[in-house]
Amino acid sequence: MPMADRYRVEYRAGIRRIEVLTGDGEIVVRAPRGTPEEQIRAAVGEHNHSAGLFRAGGRLIPYSVEFRPRCRTVTVGVGDGALVVRAPPGTNRHEIDAALRTHEARILRALAPRRGEESAALLVGGMTIPYVIAYRSRAVNLTLRVLPDNTVRVTAPPGISTDRVRSFVESHAAYIHERIAAPERTPALPVEYADGGVLLLSGKTVTIRAEERSGPSLEGDLLLVPDDRPVEKTVSAYLRAATLARANRSLPQYAGAFGVAVPPVEVRFMKTFWGRCHPDPKIVFNERCAMLPPDLIDYVVAHELCHILHPHHQPSFYDALRAVMQDADARKERLKNYHPCWAKGT
Repeated sequence: MPMADRYRVEYRAGIRRIEVLTGDGEIVVRAPRGTPEEQIRAAVGEHNHSAGLFRAGGRLIPYSVEFRPRCRTVTVGVGDGALVVRAPPGTNRHEIDAALRTHEARILRALAPRRGEESAALLVGGMTIPYVIAYRSRAVNLTLRVLPDNTVRVTAPPGISTDRVRSFVESHAAYIHERIAAPERTPALPVEYADGGVLLLSGKTVTIRAEERSGPSLEGDLLLVPDDRPVEKTVSAYLRAATLARANRSLPQYAGAFGVAVPPVEVRFMKTFWGRCHPDPKIVFNERCAMLPPDLIDYVVAHELCHILHPHHQPSFYDALRAVMQDADARKERLKNYHPCWAKGT
């Protein structure tokens, strides 16, 4: 049977023309639904191996071929999830397949979905600005945020190239510089759970000091912790206890104002939120609420209790919140001076 007689047809609604892909002895034809068989056979017969399929790592990878007069050898390039072969005119299929096979490991690495986060840096206005690329499976487009510590966070789809991300960040250089160089902006400092580290407690700066003692205690502007235990665990436990104590003082008052029962409460570290209200209902507070001034902890308590009645942030939610806390809007604005992952004063 001639090669052109062996092919598999995939009818697809989202394409407008016939595509013929060849590789490893297999021809795959992608055609619009309803395409006559005669047109498909003609397309297969006229196919000049300008595209194909490369089998690697247990999957078929589509690639395109660019015949360039100035090319002297076959080269393989990968970018933004696309595999491109550049070759001299007249290069046959076996030479292309051989080049692909030679670069199989590199191709698989380059096309593997990126996961997690990568760090990079960008020079903007004479300043080096670090940025983090967070690859998220649900991301469709590139998005960018300037974080409180002046780092830039880019959320990206898994298959996108680092070059394209860099170009995206560079296209926002003016915005980044404007945000970071604003005269009223003070970059937040990372919290360091270590002997000599500085953090906030009740909105005031304190220094961690490890010494021989039985348990942690706050004395003036020093948070004294035992030197025979892990400092991070000790400080985290202290923050949780302080957060729970303050929340328990406010919960009955605001629960009564909303006309709801005091729900079960949990305290743990959360990277983004000060608090979360679950439908059970149950409220989870971030242990770092202890870093906030007491009246802002009260705002977080009232905010999460209000969600029991209004599980959204529509106008009715804020109307109900203002009814029990007249200066809720002002406290909300002040809370923006703080971030769960950074210690920052007003």
